[in-house]
Amino acid sequence: MKKIQILLLTILIPFLGYTQGSWIHIQLMTDNYPSETSWNITPPGGSPIIIENDSNMLPNTMYDTIVQLGGTIIAGIYDSFGDGLGSSQWGGTDGWFMISNACQDTLMYVAGDFGDSLVQTLTVAPCAPPTFGCLDPNGLNYDSTAYFPGPCTYPTCGGLLSDTVQQTCLPTGQTLVQFFWQNDISNGNCNPVRFWYWNENGVGPFQYGLGPNQQDFAVYAGNGQMPPNWSVEHYGMVEFADSTFSDTMAYTPTSCIAGCTDPTQPTFNPWATFDDGSCSGTTCDTNTTYQITMEITFDNWPSETGWSITSGAYGILQEELPGAYNFNDIGQTYTYTFCVDQTAGFELIVTDTYGDGMAGTTSGGSLDGMIVIYDCLGDTIWYMDNPGFGNILYSGQQFGVPCLSAPPVYGCTDDDYQEFDPLATVDDGSCANLHVYGCTDPSAFNYDPNATINDIVPDCQYQLWIGDAGGDGWGNSYLGVYQNGINFGTFTMGPGSYQDSFLLVLDAGIPVNVYYFEVGGPQQPPAEVQFQTWHNSFKLTNANGVVLMHEGTNPFANNGQGALQSFSFPFWTTYSAIPYCGDYCIDAIFGCTDSTAFNYIDSANTDDGSCVPVILGCTNSLAFNYDSLANTDDGSCVAEVIGCMDSTAFNFNPSANTNDPASCIPVILGCMDDTMFNYNAAANTDDGSCIPVIFGCTDPLAFNFNTNANTNNGSCIPVLLGCTDPSAFNYNPNANTDDGSCQPIVIGCTDASALNYDSTANVNFGCTYPVYGCTDPSAFNYDVNANVDDGSCVPVTIGCTDPTALNYDSLANTNSGCIYPIYGCTNPNAFNYNLLANVDDGSCLPIIYGCTDSTAWNYDPLANTNVGCIPFYYGCTDPTQFNYDPLANTDDGSCVPFILGCNDPTALNYDSTANVNTGCVYPVYGCTNPTAFNYDVNANVDDGSCVPYIYGCTDSTAINFNSLANTNVGCIYPTFGCTNPNSFNYDPNANTDDGSCVPVIIGCTDPTALNFDSLANTNSGCIYPIYGCTDPTAFNFDLNANTDDGSCVPVIIGCTDATALNYDSTANVNNGCVYPILGCTNPSQFNYDPFANTDDGSCIPFIYGCTDNTMFNYAPFANTDNGSCIPFVYGCTDSTAFNYDPLANTDNNTCIGYVYGCTNPIAINYNPLANTDDGSCINPIYGCTDSTMFNYNPLANTDNGTCIPFVYGCTNPNALNYNQSANTDDGSCILPIYGCTDSTMFNYNPLANVDNGSCEPFVYGCNDINAFNYDPLANTSDNSCCYISGCTDPSALNYNIAACFDDGSCVTIITGCTDVAAYNFDPTANVSDSTACLYDAGCYGGPGIPYWLNDECYAWVIDVDEYCCTDDWDVNCVQLYDYCQLGMPTNINELLRENNIMIYPNPTRNIVNLEYKKDARIDLYGPLGELIISGDNIKQIDLSEYSNGIYVLYMTYNNKTITHKIIKQ
Repeated sequence: MKKIQILLLTILIPFLGYTQGSWIHIQLMTDNYPSETSWNITPPGGSPIIIENDSNMLPNTMYDTIVQLGGTIIAGIYDSFGDGLGSSQWGGTDGWFMISNACQDTLMYVAGDFGDSLVQTLTVAPCAPPTFGCLDPNGLNYDSTAYFPGPCTYPTCGGLLSDTVQQTCLPTGQTLVQFFWQNDISNGNCNPVRFWYWNENGVGPFQYGLGPNQQDFAVYAGNGQMPPNWSVEHYGMVEFADSTFSDTMAYTPTSCIAGCTDPTQPTFNPWATFDDGSCSGTTCDTNTTYQITMEITFDNWPSETGWSITSGAYGILQEELPGAYNFNDIGQTYTYTFCVDQTAGFELIVTDTYGDGMAGTTSGGSLDGMIVIYDCLGDTIWYMDNPGFGNILYSGQQFGVPCLSAPPVYGCTDDDYQEFDPLATVDDGSCANLHVYGCTDPSAFNYDPNATINDIVPDCQYQLWIGDAGGDGWGNSYLGVYQNGINFGTFTMGPGSYQDSFLLVLDAGIPVNVYYFEVGGPQQPPAEVQFQTWHNSFKLTNANGVVLMHEGTNPFANNGQGALQSFSFPFWTTYSAIPYCGDYCIDAIFGCTDSTAFNYIDSANTDDGSCVPVILGCTNSLAFNYDSLANTDDGSCVAEVIGCMDSTAFNFNPSANTNDPASCIPVILGCMDDTMFNYNAAANTDDGSCIPVIFGCTDPLAFNFNTNANTNNGSCIPVLLGCTDPSAFNYNPNANTDDGSCQPIVIGCTDASALNYDSTANVNFGCTYPVYGCTDPSAFNYDVNANVDDGSCVPVTIGCTDPTALNYDSLANTNSGCIYPIYGCTNPNAFNYNLLANVDDGSCLPIIYGCTDSTAWNYDPLANTNVGCIPFYYGCTDPTQFNYDPLANTDDGSCVPFILGCNDPTALNYDSTANVNTGCVYPVYGCTNPTAFNYDVNANVDDGSCVPYIYGCTDSTAINFNSLANTNVGCIYPTFGCTNPNSFNYDPNANTDDGSCVPVIIGCTDPTALNFDSLANTNSGCIYPIYGCTDPTAFNFDLNANTDDGSCVPVIIGCTDATALNYDSTANVNNGCVYPILGCTNPSQFNYDPFANTDDGSCIPFIYGCTDNTMFNYAPFANTDNGSCIPFVYGCTDSTAFNYDPLANTDNNTCIGYVYGCTNPIAINYNPLANTDDGSCINPIYGCTDSTMFNYNPLANTDNGTCIPFVYGCTNPNALNYNQSANTDDGSCILPIYGCTDSTMFNYNPLANVDNGSCEPFVYGCNDINAFNYDPLANTSDNSCCYISGCTDPSALNYNIAACFDDGSCVTIITGCTDVAAYNFDPTANVSDSTACLYDAGCYGGPGIPYWLNDECYAWVIDVDEYCCTDDWDVNCVQLYDYCQLGMPTNINELLRENNIMIYPNPTRNIVNLEYKKDARIDLYGPLGELIISGDNIKQIDLSEYSNGIYVLYMTYNNKTITHKIIKQ
């Protein structure tokens, strides 16, 4: 593949030497890492005029660039990684870079690894004009004679010849949507370059690059598992080389749901689209792995717990670090399933950050955790026998077992027979007696004693309710309903709703399965975190509201993923129940069946002798003529009307028949219109006296008094007297009433002290004053503002005017040169040591280290020297947030989430919500002309600022300085030095002699030579001993040696080449080796060897260029001269040098540089070689220059003989060892240091040597003023500081376990029934006691009214004997109830009805008791349909070793079988 670009650049820069016909051809063959490569072309001393750094270049692809330019250029190629184009060292293919001219001469060539850069200066000579043309034989305008590539013309692409789309379901549950097409590969315009993809939900469009003639593309859809009703249409389109597009390809994938597809298996999933092997009870590879299941139940502190499970070569199967779980997981049980290596088994590691394991009860909690691991058969492999395991717990190596299919269950499989066994999988021919359908209830009106099975209603309507307590929708979660081969579809709900319902018609007696799916959003993944499935719930009820299934809030949390929709794997679970639609039994309804009787019951079908005759009369006890003996109202009732019977009263009631004198209201006359001024609220009869309200100012003294107003509206304006004429001097803008006081304006000077004072003026203007003072500028008290001298001038007297100074001059009036004593602490070890003080004033304070910042955590009020303060670090402590501060230790609620986008408002794609800047796109303004002086390579918009190059000397210190130049060329400077070529220190670069020449003294300057000359400065003729072998017949004879060192080796002639056939390892003189002849055997190559018989891969192609190494443009890689050589022009090529030669192309080291230094001969650092003064001259400063002397002056550079030697000793007169003769303190002073010397005290000072009685004992407590329990008396922190306030009462509702300071916010727990649907709902309760709520059981009878469902004995009775609910609360029911109230003595059998069985407790945790009267066979089946227990007359079952779930108990007696559900929890 080639990329071709032609840059027709006419570069009119003089130094490029441009001529017509100067072209270069730049070819780049990229290696495997093209994004690392870039190249540019630069004129000498200028900025790059061509830059190629395209990050989108393809690997192993040819890129051509054609440029029209000539003269001298600098070509550079760069690699950001530093391996050049050498990809072969990393397993790839090397690239190469070549530049040639229009004559096809190679100017530059490099291949493979060149490091990070290669830069060469090239000369582009003019050649014949190049031939451009189409080089592609498939082009319509193909030109076989062209050398440079030109544009090709192709037939217009006609689109795709054919296309198709298909999908593949992957084992992960995702789907692979594959687009296939065919295009015309002979047409270059039809070469696919990009594939565009999007879907109907607004995802995309996205574009993807295509390889040459690529004819397929695939995208993944779904997020681990697509929801059952997923039907998003996907689109694809191909873009061709000629920028045309194909037709749109569209495809809607079906769901990819893994599961059991065999409807005969218990794990059958009707929504599964491909079988994942789970029909056998496991999805693991049964050849290499076993399935295990882990259940983990958390204690009161789930966030402390972490765990990982590993299995041999599979490594870590899953790991959850501490913090993965939170307070929502307290007491929750999560289930995880793994496939483990059959040979290596598995190991579980559990950690606890607190160190108490999962034993919450040992740390003040109410729950201990538990971990149990089961094999595929449900048997326990390992369990945590000690919750208090400390910090870490190992399970050790454990193993699983194979999953075995369930054994066949023989029995009658035809449900039309009485012997039908619903668990049987193989019919054993035991079906014998057909069922007789009818009413089997002996208490029913239509009881059939011959019936063997109840004739039930075949189907009925059920209502499916789905709820979302959070109102944020189910996201991509669904419920699917399936029964008896009928798929009712899937159900879900969107945001904004809390409940929805759907009507289903279900068959009675046949299990209905509800499948719950939690699926990550495959279409818009960012939205899925907005939905939390722990709010979800559902229930299935019949028309009477009886619940068949009910899963409350967060019923699906036990998926090991917290039931949040940001889970990493899809999840589904199944619920099953058997609908009941009722039977055809007619209840016996007792009552009066005499239709003429008073208490006739139309619905009664059995007369109970209770009929009562009809007695007519008024039966309304509230009526005026009520008849207490009547039982049938005859319509004669007259209502009692109580009221005021006083005709003069306001509320006289003519209809009343019973007088109520107390209710009479007298008539009150008045205005009854509440909008009127004189409205009377007490009046009940309007007398027409109403007066309307008139608003206004009612104050007669006000400026705007309104005589008509009767209601003051606050608008009164007081009268303000004053001048109301705006042109008057004393005009008052606030006055509303003119009082005749106006005065005209008179302008003049109103100051009586002025020369031009005007007594009539009231507006001051133009006063003129005399200014008196001293007008002598040389006087001490000269007044620059005075214009009249008052004779007060005082002459200047210079001196010290400060009476506190030693040289105070009382006559001086101009202060100068005061000398003062400086008091202060002169102890350098003291806290307040004053370096400037010369008199100690006894103010020294000892250093006390500590934190002196009162806002710091460890503030020490006694410290005066700050050490180690620890501040409070407030900020965002959540590492997942944008403004997370790793230094913060206190969260201030300022966390802001990451929002990616461009946050620069000047950018085109500015996003005001973004806080993480990425991808901003800007216009870049500047000069875009590469020939301009200020050309900006980064600019893409020309702003008109281009400035042309102006060459000249830009150094203002040079002789030929050009103020208009912006590009420095050819500055000329004076160069000082020795100009005598015969001198020892002759400087060929100097052009000005500075008198520094030294004569040449020739001699041997090497002290190790025999003829060493200490006076010589020019070495010549040194004679040395030369050691070596002096035997001319020896192999290692040294012709230069003059002293034999015994190292001679004899000559041994033979072949010394180890690669030769006749190699002689003892030979040291090579002779007669015989070799294979290697070389280049290709006659078309430059280094073709006609004598070679073995090609060694050394062939080198002809590389044209200048091969004369004496020429300026000698090309070391060229092997064939093409006549392009340019001779060297020697000179100084440094444009900053004094003798810079702009025509030179080769520097001959003749450049003369500037020599800067001090040129002042009187300065101490005068430099006779300097030719340019750099301002560094140092003038002589006199003083003691001996640094070993006491009065050494470091500023002095010239000694004046005043040095005084040091006298060391203690110079502090307060010290014990004070030395009066010493002038230099040697640090030996021993000073008294006062302080507390008791190391057991709080303010112990280890530096003190004299105790001053200041010791203070340690007072422990909280010394942080910001803490709630701050103790102002404490001086030492005991780490008891409390920073969290809240309720500290563990019995309170809002108890805060983290709080250490009670803020009085505790709320007393009020336990009660908080369910508004309950009979005894308590609105004051704040803690729900579900056992306290009373619910109506909806039964016909019971021990009280209503019949509380949560009366445990009542609930037990109606569960044991449903007759007590559906029919009547008879004697048997009462006996059962009393039996339960008495604690269930052992004679329960006598209370059971003939066909009843009592199961208690149910639900259970372990033991289940069975009570029944007849001999019976008991069969108990587990949650997976496996037979658990079977036998006759079993009265107790122990389920403690079995898993939680729903068990089905079959009780068979007299060829009749009844079933009961037992719940193990």
